[in-house]
Amino acid sequence: METKNINSKIDDSASKTKDLVAKVAKKSDEVARDASHAATSAGEKVKTMAQKGEHQLQETAEKVGHAVTEIASKVVHAAQETAEKVVNGAKELAHKAQHRGEEVAGKPVDKRREP
Repeated sequence: METKNINSKIDDSASKTKDLVAKVAKKSDEVARDASHAATSAGEKVKTMAQKGEHQLQETAEKVGHAVTEIASKVVHAAQETAEKVVNGAKELAHKAQHRGEEVAGKPVDKRREP
């Protein structure tokens, strides 16, 4: 295989990796936004219930609201960390592919191996 073809394939792989990184970042933002909306909605529902109930119910509802918000925050944080790990892994893979392409481009082609 010629160096030009190898470089082309490496460039294609790097381009696909960059596209994947962008999709992962977009999806992680969507997950974080959805979790935030869910936490806000749950907090509002808990607050509505608390306003209708007695003092004890209100205290319990507030505790639940805080717990829901805390859990949602942890989910958002975990989703962001996972997305960052995926993005970093994809970047590292693209970087390795680029270096490998540069290594292959620098080596002489073995004419005996070509058909």
